[in-house]
Amino acid sequence: MTGLDQVRRMLAEVPYLQAHPGVSVTEVARAFGIKKRQVLADLDVLWMCGLPGGLPGDLIEIDMEAVQGEGVIRLTNAEVLSRPMRFTADEATSLIVALRAVEGLTSGATASAARRAAEKLTAIVPSSQAGRVGISLASGAPDMREQIATAVEGRSQLRLEYDNASRNETTHPVVDPVAIQVRDGVAYLCGWSLERDAWRSFRLDRIVTARPTGQKSSAHGTPPPVDDWITQGSGQVTLDLAPQARWVVEYYPTDSVTELPGGALRATFPVGDPSWVSTMVLRLGEGVLHVDPPQAARGAAERAASALELNEQLGQVDA
Repeated sequence: MTGLDQVRRMLAEVPYLQAHPGVSVTEVARAFGIKKRQVLADLDVLWMCGLPGGLPGDLIEIDMEAVQGEGVIRLTNAEVLSRPMRFTADEATSLIVALRAVEGLTSGATASAARRAAEKLTAIVPSSQAGRVGISLASGAPDMREQIATAVEGRSQLRLEYDNASRNETTHPVVDPVAIQVRDGVAYLCGWSLERDAWRSFRLDRIVTARPTGQKSSAHGTPPPVDDWITQGSGQVTLDLAPQARWVVEYYPTDSVTELPGGALRATFPVGDPSWVSTMVLRLGEGVLHVDPPQAARGAAERAASALELNEQLGQVDA
């Protein structure tokens, strides 16, 4: 913990203590997720803080005898800090993104609350910042998400009607649902497939129906970890680029660039958002000769498969 962390926490503690006179040291520690000794350390600093001048009437007053004897905190003379800290523009923007993600992955009261909170925050964020906020999740219909979330929470077995794009067919697997996961902007149902006798992931936007079988889910141990290459790895992707794609290293920051035979390049890029890799691989097409780690190209492959499937469906309609 740094001094800056402590200052930020104390600026939030003062209005909290004013709103909860006589609160216990234990409760304050629980509310702020810190140890009791950290609360006491904050109080030792706070009672030396106040308005310029440093006279008794200028400083925050804390009954330290009550703190030491009764374990309760009584704080006064801090009206100048009666309001909690405001979000910075970046903090509010990050929270808006998180709330929109919650809205896109839930339904009912939870989604409605997330939407209202995001709208309120958007109203106070400068327009230049608010315009930067954008999130896209492939998570299926809200009523479908609600059915699946209810089954996960209630440990209820489901029979899915699932459009499998890779095999161009509709299947009806029976699944013991465990969790909803998000990878590369796509929501998946993680569950145990009774037919395959193994863990499987099903894209929520390809689940047509999810009907309870009337059976309770069985325990199958711990599901495998999410194959999240960007967090499990170093946050980098290496692309072998054909000569016609060399221009990429001139427009995007790189960690290293190596010449390859035939005019190709091997470039390592820092990555903060997996969707950037998917977009770049699709944009360059044959200009990308190799991707490392290979999982980084998964999002591009799935988006390409979805585009081909949609194109095929449109062709059938036109016919």
